[in-house]
Amino acid sequence: MTDPHTPPPAPDPPAGPASAPGESLATLLHAYRVHARAPRGVVAALTERPRTLRALIQDSGLPRRSVEEILGCLGDDLRTATGGTFVLRPGAVDRYRTMIDYAELRASTPLDPLAAEIGRNGALVTTMHELIASAPRPRAELDHVPATAATVVRRAVWLATHYDLRGAHLLCVGDHDLTSLAVVLLAAAATPDPARRGPTVTVVDIDEDLLEFLDRSARSRGVRLRCLYADLRFGLPPSVAGSADLAFTDPPYTPQGVSLFAARGAQGLADRERGRVLVAYGFSDRVPTLGWKVQRALLDQGLVFEAIWPAFHTYEGAEAVGARADMYVCQPTPATWKYLDRPAPARGPATTAIYTRGRQSTESRPVPLAEPVIAAATGFLAAAPGRAVFVGERPALDAAHAHLATVVERGLPTAAAGAGGPLSAVADLSDDPGPWLTRLLLAVNADRLAVIVTADHPVLGAGGGPRDALHPLRAKWVPTSEHDAAAADQNHHGGGDGVWEATRLVTFAAVDPAVLDPGPRLARWLLDRPHGKIGNVWRDGLIRIVRKADGRAPSQREALAAVRRAVADPDLLAARLIDLPRHSLAATLAAAVASVDPQPGGESAAGG
Repeated sequence: MTDPHTPPPAPDPPAGPASAPGESLATLLHAYRVHARAPRGVVAALTERPRTLRALIQDSGLPRRSVEEILGCLGDDLRTATGGTFVLRPGAVDRYRTMIDYAELRASTPLDPLAAEIGRNGALVTTMHELIASAPRPRAELDHVPATAATVVRRAVWLATHYDLRGAHLLCVGDHDLTSLAVVLLAAAATPDPARRGPTVTVVDIDEDLLEFLDRSARSRGVRLRCLYADLRFGLPPSVAGSADLAFTDPPYTPQGVSLFAARGAQGLADRERGRVLVAYGFSDRVPTLGWKVQRALLDQGLVFEAIWPAFHTYEGAEAVGARADMYVCQPTPATWKYLDRPAPARGPATTAIYTRGRQSTESRPVPLAEPVIAAATGFLAAAPGRAVFVGERPALDAAHAHLATVVERGLPTAAAGAGGPLSAVADLSDDPGPWLTRLLLAVNADRLAVIVTADHPVLGAGGGPRDALHPLRAKWVPTSEHDAAAADQNHHGGGDGVWEATRLVTFAAVDPAVLDPGPRLARWLLDRPHGKIGNVWRDGLIRIVRKADGRAPSQREALAAVRRAVADPDLLAARLIDLPRHSLAATLAAAVASVDPQPGGESAAGG
């Protein structure tokens, strides 16, 4: 959900026109013509009790500017009370109710078909309100604006009453609103018998703090979620592709963001005829061109709008679009699969600029790396002659070149890495929102690595070396802070000339596997093969390391049984290591180390 241009709350009601309040309001309502119900509702609400500006926007679904215009028409009849609430002068209430035909308006208010079912799940609304309050803070640079607790439950109720979710698989393509938790908690309340299968829910998201929160919250309440890391600009985890019955997404509200998230949702569907992609999207009626651009982007992907439920979602913010969004039920067509099945180069280069703000907004303009950081990276490569590769969107060094998306998805291409001699790599992560660094350290197998990051990188911090987030990778990489360098680079997010942003070169050296004990050596085996299925890679590494340590090789069956005993969630064995969120990555590598350690009685974990 996007809230691109919501201004701060107004301390005083907007000044109205010079004409009398009643006259200006009547003129405004007349201009709305058949759409006058919503502005009449704003005035009706004020005749009932004091209201905040946010409440008036949420209840009416009108953009903030439109609500402010209505308030301005009330002139001196409206005052601001403590707490920022707007209060209508008591003596003016009857006059305004007559003007808006209050009785007709309230008598003809349409009923919400989901209201009764949501009311029966009031306890779940309370639970979701508490969860939303304790969740990681919304990240503005990722266009996070939280939905209300009632909206999250509304989504779960709507899904449960419109689809047969018994044994179904729901894919949440991003989930900062915690919709996944509402779905599994509603299903658990409806079917307390564990023998009856409710829906399986998978969440893919770029926010690793959010994924850890979802996982921990689900476990503490006795329900299951499958949480995987994904930067959707680089692809969908293979273990998720072609697996879901339904996909739900509340994406960044740009044409690029909506089309990307919807496409990943379609790629996650198992049934190309009956699968559906559900998209939350809203736009201001003051700027319908924005809605047209997004709808066209969806139609260009071959998606047809089976239904559009207006004003379905309500948000704590997003006042520029009336704090509301519609529910688009999208059905893929053969044109969708023709588009998505084409090789990535045929679909054009993937863009990272999909948000409304920050250095990865659609209005940002990338600039070349500045000379100081290029000089530092060149010096790093010159310190150890041999093969060299630069990872970034544009070649910037005298070295072989590979795109970041390619490396994250498949590792360093053989053609770029070459053959023979030590391999040094430099990667431009100056636009890293945080998790790219971990994925790069997983994906790159080299002797030395340098990364260009901002000085306030979310993982590395504002000064000093790598933090605890990189500790699970210690069997593969060791920081070499003596080779780090501070530099400066021009601002990357569309700023004006002369604006510079501090960057630095952070360096690592590969750990020699020969110095590792058997447990960490197995962790290293996994870390060097992050694109394989965890279960297969772990099994093969366990056989190899136990053979070397004990002189006896367990069978594949024995090794796989040991692997399954070692993990808390066997479903993760079908995933790739690079797709695990930070907390699952650390737990999986720790379990791998423990699977080699001697057990009580002297047998290894792989013993028969």
